[in-house]
Amino acid sequence: MENKKFNFVLIQYSRENVNFADGINAYALEDFGCDGVEEFSLEEARVDEILGERAYSGGDIPESLIDEIQAATIDQDSFTYKYFFYQEDFEVNSSDFVFFIKENYPELPLFTAQKNFEDWNAEWKKFYTPIIVSERLEIIPEWLKESHENSPAQKVYIYPGMGFGTGTHETTYLCLSLFDKISDLLKPASHCLDFGCGSGILGITALKIKSMPTVFCDIDKSALNNCMQNLVLNFEGEMLEGSKLIIRDRYSPVLNDLVFANILENVLILEKKVILSSLNKSGFLIVSGLLNHQVDKIVSEYNSLEKVAVVSKNDWSAILFKRHS
Repeated sequence: MENKKFNFVLIQYSRENVNFADGINAYALEDFGCDGVEEFSLEEARVDEILGERAYSGGDIPESLIDEIQAATIDQDSFTYKYFFYQEDFEVNSSDFVFFIKENYPELPLFTAQKNFEDWNAEWKKFYTPIIVSERLEIIPEWLKESHENSPAQKVYIYPGMGFGTGTHETTYLCLSLFDKISDLLKPASHCLDFGCGSGILGITALKIKSMPTVFCDIDKSALNNCMQNLVLNFEGEMLEGSKLIIRDRYSPVLNDLVFANILENVLILEKKVILSSLNKSGFLIVSGLLNHQVDKIVSEYNSLEKVAVVSKNDWSAILFKRHS
């Protein structure tokens, strides 16, 4: 019996064109049958150094080179996304996606590879370890749940699935860190919106730590499915009254005391009216998905709010805003 395979495509974005990633991710998931997207940071010169004379664009590269690239720990001067294809017609879908990128984004380096499907879990899980946000908050992958039960910190369990927002990326970590700093200021019966929720890790943290009824909103149905999986993981058998999942097209603003928007700069600008209309008086807004140089632009766009804090990690930043009474 032939081993089932899956394909993946690596695309490198520079600082100058990383904003293409949001649109390309949407195309991959919605139009080309992509089954998951993962990001890791990689410096282009370092990739060239690893590949040496073997470097080329658009062809298959050996599995060992993929592993070597991903294992490189370097400063983040480029951002590499890995697009997974494994369901029916995965070879056609990945091939069509590669053709689309070459035709429309010829400046983006891309590489393709194929692996055995039985390697999938190991391939996916090896990138996720417990995330210590603070002394009182930890993010634990589902498969490590039992081994961390005795930790004194409050724990949010996550199954990364194939989406974004697992706590490992800088922007998610920064949002969680800001939430941890303000959680004691949030009043009982406060409400939360996780706008662009992905895996739901931010809203689930608010719901679990502060019992905040939370609306999880995303443009991607697969992200909402992963979010539901993580809600069940953290609240199995519990009634989550007041919380709901909703696709973006059906979301109408309601007032919340805490809003997370961990989305890219262009989406923060595009969705500004909806985000601001969802924030209550004296409410907190935590935004991220921002490169460091994009902070001033977003502060200017959201100048009706008080900028409380800006935190950064490597090339990424998050901003804490507060609405005046």
